[in-house]
Amino acid sequence: MATFLQEKNGVSGILGRTDGATPNVIRDNAINDVRQNEIANAYPFSWLRKKTTVITGATGLADLPADFNINHKIYDIRIANSGNDDIFSEIDSIGFDSLTSNVYFIDYNTTTKVWQINTHNNSITITIVYYHIPATLTADADVDIIPDQDVIAMLAGARYWLSSERDETNHDRFKALGERKLQLLINKDKKAQPLRRTRSTMFGVDMGFNR
Repeated sequence: MATFLQEKNGVSGILGRTDGATPNVIRDNAINDVRQNEIANAYPFSWLRKKTTVITGATGLADLPADFNINHKIYDIRIANSGNDDIFSEIDSIGFDSLTSNVYFIDYNTTTKVWQINTHNNSITITIVYYHIPATLTADADVDIIPDQDVIAMLAGARYWLSSERDETNHDRFKALGERKLQLLINKDKKAQPLRRTRSTMFGVDMGFNR
């Protein structure tokens, strides 16, 4: 895993410079924007999974973590220590829905500005495995969770060429190279993952005996 300084040096190299250790707000913002948006949103990478527990309140609601990435489905969610996967099953198959339609769903609280899980179960502990948005890198010694430094350098370099240098040719060139590297990163992650169980095509169908 690369440090923030190594990533800054990588972007500087794309730009033909050696000033990675010199403060540069445009470059540093480009690095974090690429990490937290382009890469984290592109695919549910295994190394972005994070486990936590939340406790539902009196209304059955629990706030999801601040770094929860809504662009990907929750990987796993269940009542803690129960082995019950009903919550996981319904969230996985329903996604977003309304209070009147289903028991378990994800919703956005417009007052508190956070995503919430609605369980209709009061004061219970829920275990969640979700895909998180990588934390902002600030110090040179900060270590990035993203395993490919070249993807970040190319995509962040492309942003810098456009925003600072107004060079569309170099932007397009490095954007294309970065996206190609990103696809390779996705393919590697797919190959490295164990097969997950799949549900029957009759999952959720009322067959009388399975009510």
